[in-house]
Amino acid sequence: MSDEQHIADLIEDLEDFDDDLRDAAKKELIAIGEPAIPQLIEALAHNLSDVADEASDVLAAIGEPVIPVLVDEIELAPKHQAYAIISTLTRMGELAIPTLLEALNNKLNEELREYAVRALGGMGMTAVSTIPALIQALDDPEDEVRTYSAYALSKMGEAAAEAVPALIKALEDESERVKHHVAFALDQIGTPEAQEALRSLSER
Repeated sequence: MSDEQHIADLIEDLEDFDDDLRDAAKKELIAIGEPAIPQLIEALAHNLSDVADEASDVLAAIGEPVIPVLVDEIELAPKHQAYAIISTLTRMGELAIPTLLEALNNKLNEELREYAVRALGGMGMTAVSTIPALIQALDDPEDEVRTYSAYALSKMGEAAAEAVPALIKALEDESERVKHHVAFALDQIGTPEAQEALRSLSER
């Protein structure tokens, strides 16, 4: 049996109802490491979400070698697979942050910036070091990047207090969706300045 076929068989075991068999397959795939990455990324597109979740767990456990491959793949993937890639990067936490920040600074690819900020938003407080980049992203030309930047800041609560002036400015955004998320972020951050801005907004 070829190595590729063996990996394919292990990925097929991720569909099994037997917990022990699935766990054994995951452990072996993690031990195989880099050679399993391409097929595991393909499995993120599986029509059974449980299989995609299991593959995501394995990729996250393999770690650093996965990150550049995932970011390259996300640009080509269909939406449902791209969201599974985002979930995987989110699970990787701090390890993925430098690459995600690089993606967020990609001025030529709006979709890549959106995916990067979505992944950072899923990390919550783990991504607190990215607050300056998220503040900058509130001025991104794309609505979805601005929206998910505000969402990411909302997940950090009072730790994102330095973002309040930029968020107040963003209450004037032309997009109602962005403004909704900005208001939510201000509410979640909850500093006196943020609360005063929300009161002024409600009185308009």
